[in-house]
Amino acid sequence: MNIGRIFQPKPTLSEQEITAGLRWLTWDGTVSLGFSSITTSGILVAFALALGANNFQIGILAAVPFLMQLFQIPSIWLVEKLRRRKAVAVISWFMAQLLWFPIALIPLFLQVPGGKAISLLLVLMAIRGLLNAVCNSAWNGWIRDLVPQSILGRFFSRRLALATVAGVVFSLGAAFFVDYWRGQVPVEGAVFGYTYVLLFGALFLGMASPLFMSLMPEPLMQPILGPQPSLMQRLTTPFRDVNFRRLIQFLFVW
Repeated sequence: MNIGRIFQPKPTLSEQEITAGLRWLTWDGTVSLGFSSITTSGILVAFALALGANNFQIGILAAVPFLMQLFQIPSIWLVEKLRRRKAVAVISWFMAQLLWFPIALIPLFLQVPGGKAISLLLVLMAIRGLLNAVCNSAWNGWIRDLVPQSILGRFFSRRLALATVAGVVFSLGAAFFVDYWRGQVPVEGAVFGYTYVLLFGALFLGMASPLFMSLMPEPLMQPILGPQPSLMQRLTTPFRDVNFRRLIQFLFVW
């Protein structure tokens, strides 16, 4: 298999390539939200508590994903420099998903509850948040060019509906399993219920997401004609748009 060819952007996409890409994009959304319904819900918080987290550390755990999104700003330079959005998105996302394996295995190598266990969880989640920010910077432009504007709303509505169903199924399934496991083992073994849930999700859902992403084609980034704007100009230009400012205000309050 030619890895370079997989990540090679294409000047034009045929109708068949677009249709196939949208299909894989739908599958990616389904498995991604299915897994994130486990890793961003009460399951992760309960796992952190089992590792020995206090209230302040739970607050850090909740804040880390948002703080790491600041790394999207320097990631813009990376995307513009390489101009390989698919490569940047898939590789960074694959590395981010891989981190769930050491996260899930923390109880096997460190004493729980314990300070080292929860510290390692926070460090790994911070690294994962950084990789996620890099992925998002490349992903947004890639998907904008891939999905035809005429079906943008309809496509993402359908994708979100399917992904939401998957999220409900996997989050409830994970919760039922953890409760069942807790009733079958001694108290000190209850934490391994979260380990099994995270390992299952990472293996069958987390790893499927970058695989589906790698099957989606990437349209070639269009060159910018004329003088190249600086990074600061690229960052400030959107804020001159009133609708963009309104969106930012909404997201900030949200």
